[in-house]
Amino acid sequence: MTNDKISIRRKLFIWFMAFSAFSLVFLWLMQTLFFDGIYGFYKKQVLKNESAIIAQNIDNPEINSLITSISQDNNLSIYIINQNGLIKFVSQRSTTVRINKASPKVFGYWALASGSNGIYVGEADGPSLVSEEGEILEYDPSHFTGNVPKKSNNMNIVCARLAASQSGETSMVLLIAKLEPIKSLTGVINFIIAITTVFMVLICFIGALAVSKTISRPIEMLSDSAEQLATGDYNTVFQGGGCCEITRLSKSLNRMTSELSKVEKLRREFFANVSHDLRTPLTMISGYGKMMQELPGEDNAENLQIIVDEADRLTKLVNGILDLSKLQSGSYNLHLTIFSLTESVKELTNEFTKFYSGKADVTFSFSREVFIKADETLVSEALYNLITNAVTHSGEGAKIEVTQTSENRRVRVTVKDNGPGIAQADLAEIWDRYRKGSGSGTGLGLAIVKAATEINNGTYGVKSEVGVGSEFWIEFAEE
Repeated sequence: MTNDKISIRRKLFIWFMAFSAFSLVFLWLMQTLFFDGIYGFYKKQVLKNESAIIAQNIDNPEINSLITSISQDNNLSIYIINQNGLIKFVSQRSTTVRINKASPKVFGYWALASGSNGIYVGEADGPSLVSEEGEILEYDPSHFTGNVPKKSNNMNIVCARLAASQSGETSMVLLIAKLEPIKSLTGVINFIIAITTVFMVLICFIGALAVSKTISRPIEMLSDSAEQLATGDYNTVFQGGGCCEITRLSKSLNRMTSELSKVEKLRREFFANVSHDLRTPLTMISGYGKMMQELPGEDNAENLQIIVDEADRLTKLVNGILDLSKLQSGSYNLHLTIFSLTESVKELTNEFTKFYSGKADVTFSFSREVFIKADETLVSEALYNLITNAVTHSGEGAKIEVTQTSENRRVRVTVKDNGPGIAQADLAEIWDRYRKGSGSGTGLGLAIVKAATEINNGTYGVKSEVGVGSEFWIEFAEE
């Protein structure tokens, strides 16, 4: 089974169980293979720390109480032995016993401590200085054969630290920790771990099921909703939960669904509008062409002009669709140049003045000449569409005021008309593709203005009041 065929719930369950199994195996390994070593290391650190405390308090009058407390708290045998082999203190019994200097058991540790910067810590196999009955042993040659200690089943950790008193006398602080009890304790610990393992496996299994279901359920719901959306159902609602990331994702998907619904609505309007706009000129061209062909005397200049006008209208619609598609798809080759925006607007308004002479009054005002860096063709096309849009919707006697203003190194060209205006509820949608107003346009003009301005890093906007008129503007950075 490949990974893309495994559900997220199963993956989470497998990973959770694998992690739990690894944790339990690691726990058993620590207990069975490494416990003795870890315990021995811990004991050595304890002996080092406690011997340092005793050495620092070697002249303290309360040292007997200190040693007794340390011995009881850590289950240690503690001796303080001077250079003459005299045991000055024993943690189990306040008594004085002389140890033979020849004893390798005692003075061997002294030598090891001397050769290790005053402290030696290690394991020792052999008789302790204290018998099983708690008696302090003097050096007894019977414990040794040829100065070699007899083997014993007792494994101890020994710490020997040399400590100097204020009088200049050097003593050895000898701490002995017995490890035999840990073997019986290990069996108890193993038994406890075995019981814990059984319960942990059960708890981990139930926990893995609960966690995998809790985490995967919202994702599965999102996946089901996405499949429903893929069928074209734009009423789909994504429900998130479980964690903040999934909640944010569901909100983003719901916004996407809303936008897709708008796009679908625009697409339907596009087919309705464009099919009508295409059908009308084609019908006119076809009808007048057949009439001129079949009826004598109808092949006159007036009918030919109607055919030419309708063909121009059709060409304009097709070119508008192609231009907008190029801009929105990113396939348009941008040609940036530094040019006079003022001169471009002036030439454009002069053309409109001549073309609409007697039908519309187009004026242009500015305070100074301004240069910008942009694609001059696109900027001119955007301005052309704004002025055309204003003339078309204003009708006969239109007064179109084109104004250029500059502020903070930004230049704005405003096109103001005296048309019917636009309702506030419709202002947000007028820049959408194929959104037509009350005029006879193609519904592409303002969409082209938006795309052409954005590709030149400009901004655009509109202010309008019903019954008063509208002000459209585009703005660019000055050079």
